[in-house]
Amino acid sequence: MEETCVILNLLGFENAVLGAAFLLLQKGMGGMIENVILRDTKKEEWPQIRSRILNRILDNFGTMLWDRGETDFEELERYENFGLTHIKVKYELMDGIPAWAIIVLPEGFGAAKQYPAVVTIHGTNGTNGKYGVLGATAKKNRAYAIELAQRGYVTISPDQFGYGEAMNDPAYKEMADQFYDNYPDWSLTTIRLLGHMRCVDILLRLGYVKADGIGTMGNSLGGCAVMYLAAMDERISAAVMSTGISPWATNIYRSLNRERQLDPQHTDAMRQHGVSPWELNEMLSLCAPRAIMCLEPFNDPHNPDPMATIECVHRAWQVYNLLEQSQNLALYMHGDGHDTVDEVRDMAYDWFDRHLK
Repeated sequence: MEETCVILNLLGFENAVLGAAFLLLQKGMGGMIENVILRDTKKEEWPQIRSRILNRILDNFGTMLWDRGETDFEELERYENFGLTHIKVKYELMDGIPAWAIIVLPEGFGAAKQYPAVVTIHGTNGTNGKYGVLGATAKKNRAYAIELAQRGYVTISPDQFGYGEAMNDPAYKEMADQFYDNYPDWSLTTIRLLGHMRCVDILLRLGYVKADGIGTMGNSLGGCAVMYLAAMDERISAAVMSTGISPWATNIYRSLNRERQLDPQHTDAMRQHGVSPWELNEMLSLCAPRAIMCLEPFNDPHNPDPMATIECVHRAWQVYNLLEQSQNLALYMHGDGHDTVDEVRDMAYDWFDRHLK
C-alpha cells in the first residue's frame, strides 16, 4: 500500500489509475518485461526480428540520424592535465548548433601506433558537462576518460546537448530552451545521440584509433546514452553502462513527469496507450552480439525496482544466447548506489581490455 501511495504522488491525479494498474500488474504477474524472442526462435530469424524492433524504436524517435553528413571538427587548444595531453575540439551537431568535446591521448602516446578508443559520456551535472568524466573533483569516481587514457586508450568526452560550459552563454542556453519549438520532429534523446555518433566519426578520422576497437562508457544519464549509442551505432564494439537501465514498465513516472520530457513523442505515446512502444530489453537486444556490461545497484534512488532491471537484462541475454555469444553480455549488481566505486570501475576497464585490446 505504501508503494502505491508513492507512485500515485509521483504521477499526480491524472495518472493515478495508470500508476496503480502498473503496480498491481507487476505484483500479480511476477514481472512485466516481455520476451524479445520465443523459445523456438531460430538464429536465422533474428535479423528480421531485429529489423522490426529497430524500426519501431526509430518510428518513436522521430527524425532519422543516419544521413548526418560529414562530421568536420576543429582543434581549439591543447593542454596538459593529469600528465596527459588534452585536445579540445569543436564540431557541429546540426544546422549551426555547435558542440564541444575533449580528446585525451594515452600515456606514452605515439602517432604511429593504433589505439583502442572510448567515448566517455557524462551524467546530469549542469554546466560541468564533459568535465564530469575528466577528473572533476566532485566526480572522482567517474573520471573514466582520465583513467582509461592512463590504461592506454584514446578517449573523447563530449558535452551532451543542454549541458556543459556553453550553457553559461545566454544565446546558447536560449537555443537549448527553445529546441522543441525549432525542431518539433526531434527530441533531446536524438540530438544527444547524434552528438555521440559524431564523436565516433571524429575518432575514426584520427589516424591513431583502431576502427574495430571503439567503446563507450557512462553513468546515469550517461549510462542511458551509452545504451542508445551502442544499440544504434554498430561501430561500437564494447560498452559499459552504469545505472542506465531503468525499465519503462516500473519507472514510467520518470517519463510521464512533465519536467523530464526528454522525448515528447515517447511520452505522448505512453500517455495515450498506457505502455511504452518499446522497452529497454529490446534496446539492449539491438546490441547483440557485441560486448555489453551493465553495472546496476540494488539501492539506486532513481530506479525503484532492481528486479525489473535484472529481468530486462536477462530478456536481452536470451538473444545473445540465441546468437551463441552469451559471454558478451554481463550484469553486475552491487550495493554502492548511483555511482562506480574503485573495484566496479576496475571491472569495467578490464571488460574493455578484454574486448577492445
